[in-house]
Amino acid sequence: MEAAQVNEAFAEAERRYNRTECRDCRGCSTFALINMGVIVVSCQDCGGATRKGRLVQPATA
Repeated sequence: MEAAQVNEAFAEAERRYNRTECRDCRGCSTFALINMGVIVVSCQDCGGATRKGRLVQPATA
């Protein structure tokens, strides 16, 4: 991936998953991370982390 694609992937994950409800404590102090091609939502309140799925590279036409 190029730097622009990486920045776009992080921005999309943040837009989609930041401040979503935590599965464990139901708090909304969450933020999205990308680790080894997997999107993970981490909670600042309880320290829990939820896997949301693999990062998929968009098809180029």
